[in-house]
Amino acid sequence: MNRKEILLLSIGVFLTVICWLIADIYHASTEDKIKSRITFPEVYQYKISKELLETLKNKIE
Repeated sequence: MNRKEILLLSIGVFLTVICWLIADIYHASTEDKIKSRITFPEVYQYKISKELLETLKNKIE
């Protein structure tokens, strides 16, 4: 390979890398920043009846 062929090959590789970087930067800027939205857990209001407490108390004894 002479100097001219190496120069053309180097320019081709350089331009390919530059195009790849530009495409990667564009992809990163258009991609969603947060992929999944945060969902908060539901808080349940439990009611404990006196009957249930008495049953458990009797079970322990």
